[in-house]
Amino acid sequence: MIRRRNYNATVAKIMAIYGKRLTSQDYIELMNKQSVSEAAEYLKRNTHYSDLLSSIDINTIHRGMLENLLRRSIFDTYMRITGFEHISKQEFYNYKILQIEIDEILRCIRFINAGSEKLISDIPIYLQQLISFDLIELARVTDFKELLVFLKKTPYDDVLKTVKTDADGKVDVTECETVLRTYYIERLKRSLNFKKSDVEQFISFLETDIDLINVINSYRLTAFFDASADDIEKDMLPVGGRLSPAKKREIYSAINSEEFIKRFSKTIYGRQMIANGYDINDLERSANKLRYKYAKMMLKRSQSAPLSVYSFIFLLEIEVKNIISIIEGIRYGVEPSKIAPLIIM
Repeated sequence: MIRRRNYNATVAKIMAIYGKRLTSQDYIELMNKQSVSEAAEYLKRNTHYSDLLSSIDINTIHRGMLENLLRRSIFDTYMRITGFEHISKQEFYNYKILQIEIDEILRCIRFINAGSEKLISDIPIYLQQLISFDLIELARVTDFKELLVFLKKTPYDDVLKTVKTDADGKVDVTECETVLRTYYIERLKRSLNFKKSDVEQFISFLETDIDLINVINSYRLTAFFDASADDIEKDMLPVGGRLSPAKKREIYSAINSEEFIKRFSKTIYGRQMIANGYDINDLERSANKLRYKYAKMMLKRSQSAPLSVYSFIFLLEIEVKNIISIIEGIRYGVEPSKIAPLIIM
């Protein structure tokens, strides 16, 4: 029998950090600041971001610098948590590294398609020793064929080699993203070497989250690209949650965004949005609010390290996105009343 540790100290550490999360009052205070420097000053003096900003001159900080610091803080927190009881030695807890690798590959593909000079990744240089390929060399790749050669000794070669290039050597970025995200999900599921109840709870959360991601993406395709049901289905992540294939097909077949929302409102997720008082006509934001709600429920109910780590980092990512939305609003002089609806809580 495999003996599995509980890693209770990791769970306790996560809950202690989560207890310092930004409150609705913090968001109100931030939205009412008159400059990025004032917002940074508030974060430094009143929130758990004080250590992050302790050595930063608030008077000279600019929006891009602050946003980069906030994004990097997510990974720094992830590294501290997974290194606390050395749980990073287990494959599951390296999921964030996998996400970063996929994001960097997709970033490279977008630059290739655009024919632009690629920029060196802005992720911390110390991550180089953690990922499976050289970021500097990746930045030198100039076409998709070269990218496949570069990825030859990684699992991503097999994932991407079936993607076809067009006459100009470009590839469908959406197809690349779909196959890479599908690979991530499959690999994540294979790494779930935990007790049965934890595995079942995690898969339920993951599949529900994927349902909502698919809803967001399919709504965009319907509303902005007038995509057919076949085209939508092709670009969705092939993972089933609480929406049956027939129900998804019904939603994807909607002739416009209004009909899409009408059909979606009759699903379990649509009914939950309405019950929670979310504006279902603002479907993307409401879906993200529901994703946030599910992650918060999993964190609060679980005493399991894998569920706690995954849900906490998910919630931290949303908190950072909220702060960045506020910073960008301040930078462009947007009224607090117009920034507030952007906050996911």
